Amino acid sequence: MVSRSGAGPVARAGTRVTMSGGIDTKACGRGIWRGFAVLVIGALLQPVAAAVAPPVGAIFLLITAVAAFGFAGFRTGDTHRPILQGAVTALGSYVLVLPLSFLTSALVGPQQVPATAAVAVAVGGLAGFTGHVVRARGERGEKA
Repeated sequence: MVSRSGAGPVARAGTRVTMSGGIDTKACGRGIWRGFAVLVIGALLQPVAAAVAPPVGAIFLLITAVAAFGFAGFRTGDTHRPILQGAVTALGSYVLVLPLSFLTSALVGPQQVPATAAVAVAVGGLAGFTGHVVRARGERGEKA
């Protein structure tokens, strides 16, 4: 019997929709929101960290940003380009939180935005590659 489904053979096989660059859009969206949540929670906790330990409070946002970009880029999903996926995901989480940082802080310098974007791309790409390697080893049954 012939299937008359409106979905093509790829959709029936259960594969994910990817953009032309080989990016898993569902995993990218989830990663962007995860990174955004970590960035917002870290920004809310920064005054507490500064009150408890002033030296830690001074670098708390940097530590939070690196953790958020790594967290966002780690879960790459079904992609053939994990470094690109991780970089796009981390950069997307930064772009999503950028308007909030302009609204809440008058201290955002013009050099800070491209520098943080570069950190997002680098950390997200590294996290995407690391996540891909960890999942590939897990699928093959190798020990980490």
